[in-house]
Amino acid sequence: MQAIVLAAGYATRLFPLTKDFPKALLSVGGKPMLDHLVEALGAIEGISAIHVVSNHRFAGHFKNWAEKHPVRGIVVHDDGTSDDATKLGAIGDIDFVMKSAGIDDDLLIVAGDNLLDVDMGAFVRRFYEIGRKTLILAQKIDDVETLRRFGVAETDESGRVIGFEEKPKEPKSQLGVFALYLYPKEALRLLPEYFAGGNSPDAPGNLPAWLQKRAEVYAFVTDRPCYDIGTHESLRAVREIYGE
Repeated sequence: MQAIVLAAGYATRLFPLTKDFPKALLSVGGKPMLDHLVEALGAIEGISAIHVVSNHRFAGHFKNWAEKHPVRGIVVHDDGTSDDATKLGAIGDIDFVMKSAGIDDDLLIVAGDNLLDVDMGAFVRRFYEIGRKTLILAQKIDDVETLRRFGVAETDESGRVIGFEEKPKEPKSQLGVFALYLYPKEALRLLPEYFAGGNSPDAPGNLPAWLQKRAEVYAFVTDRPCYDIGTHESLRAVREIYGE
């Protein structure tokens, strides 16, 4: 198993903080946001490499960070894009890293701007318990306005995803999906079919939404704190919780 951290966005909603600096390396709790995530990934038994994908503008920042990081096996990939108009999108970046690194392996994929107080080991164990089927992270969210900013999953009694919609106007469940996914390599081999169908390369939730109509996808529901940091308000709130 390998891991990909998605960190190639331009975070325009956080300007001017992120105009010349990557969002994933902003400080939260006295260290880069990405440190919290990579430390959790590094503790998972069986992950052989952690790939961080960046845009060209910020690739140097990530390479400098990785060189000094105590977790070994971090590989930084420059996707070659230079602005929001030319970005590959999250799914495009997954495809880019897989091709660049020659990956044909199960992949744990996570957004670099998420802080997830989740037992990663339990998440991986669940992946194997269900027979190496695609697994996504979900959390019950009561507020409808908040749900409209998330991917929303519907599940059956077994936890299998039977419906998934990105940012729905009328959410059909209370399960908001955070950007943590575990894909078996067999599911990732369907990426050429996904792109050939003209599907969006952007939001990472579009892939499991498409996949659940073709293969088994399950939700790992957590009640632990999960934070998606996309605005100045959400960054301030998380810094209050973690400390500056």
